[in-house]
Amino acid sequence: MAVNDRPGGMTALSVLNGFFALGVGGTTIQRFVASYELMAKMDGSGRFGRRRGQYFQSLLDEGLTPLDLQILGVMGLIATIFLLVSIWGILKQSNLLGRWLGTIGGVALACFSVFSILWLPDSFLRGSGLSIARQMFFPVFLIFMLHVIFRRDFLNNRQNS
Repeated sequence: MAVNDRPGGMTALSVLNGFFALGVGGTTIQRFVASYELMAKMDGSGRFGRRRGQYFQSLLDEGLTPLDLQILGVMGLIATIFLLVSIWGILKQSNLLGRWLGTIGGVALACFSVFSILWLPDSFLRGSGLSIARQMFFPVFLIFMLHVIFRRDFLNNRQNS
């Protein structure tokens, strides 16, 4: 399919998907790294500076467990994969890969954000409030764009194929 046959908004939407996939991918890596550092703090095997050690101890005192961070990491990984695959699907105007995997990626991103707010202590979320707000808004925007604005483009492409 030539670029001229695709509405320009779909290209912009795929770029936004990439942006959010990279953002949640980076956060996912951070969750996994923090879970291993938290495990090292629990075992007493980690070498932390005084300030970093106190930070991880405060997280443990607030009830955060490495499993919480790993579950959030898996959720973020799932959202990242679905959003990345949907980029190609949106560009190809594929109903299954673009529209539906984009929808699943949006729902996974929303779940990742909601569970982050529910499970993580405020001291861990400090400074990421704007990021979480964006991650809460984008899935609604993505699903609206895929199922309302570009619905006909996906369905017309399926009939022409």
